[in-house]
Amino acid sequence: MQVNKEWFSEWFDSPYYHILYKNRDEREAEFFLRNLVDRLALMREQKLIDLACGKGRHSIYLNSLGFDVMGVDLASRSIVAAKVSENSRLHFEVQDLRLLPYQDMYDVALNLFTSFGYFDCDATNQNVMRQVHQILKPNGLLVIDFMNVDGVLDSLVPYEQKVVDGIKFSITKEVKNGILLKRIDFNDNGKTYSFSEEVQVLRLADFERLFDIAGFDKVAVYGNYNLDEFDVKKADRLIIVGRKHD
Repeated sequence: MQVNKEWFSEWFDSPYYHILYKNRDEREAEFFLRNLVDRLALMREQKLIDLACGKGRHSIYLNSLGFDVMGVDLASRSIVAAKVSENSRLHFEVQDLRLLPYQDMYDVALNLFTSFGYFDCDATNQNVMRQVHQILKPNGLLVIDFMNVDGVLDSLVPYEQKVVDGIKFSITKEVKNGILLKRIDFNDNGKTYSFSEEVQVLRLADFERLFDIAGFDKVAVYGNYNLDEFDVKKADRLIIVGRKHD
């Protein structure tokens, strides 16, 4: 498999990805994680893994709350940046979610900020779920924070421009063959760039099926970072919690 040619490995490892999304709300992310820790009654002696952690913002915050955290991502530059924050209870590694080298090591696995559904087919989704199942201890928890697809599609803006750090990003969005496609075009220092984002259109029923195949029981579904009940017509997010069974 030519991992280095996949869209997410190129775009997420580009400095322009971090420029375009530099204004993400850190307070919102921390609010969500505090609520999640409280609602799930997570204990500081538990070991957490942050899957597709990027530069580690969620991992770093969870570690600041006292947790032992491993962050993994395929983007090597992001992991290099994250490693600056490492300590005895916070580590980062370059890993592919399709081939995780751990076994029964973690109490909680987190996959946050729509970091699922980047792959090529349902069989790969199933494989990733099985990989997560194997790295968790018995009765371990999996938390997936995904977009509420129906809400996103209802408010989809086909074209927009954003200027960040003097760079004008032209962004087009469309849904094609069950994939939400985003194309990002821009020019910087006289050079033209073009990247894409491709996220599968996955709904609650899709995750329930994937959970069942991999060996997870669904234990909770939330619709926002306040962890209110999921309502497909009103929800900002689709946050689903599963528990590993053997």
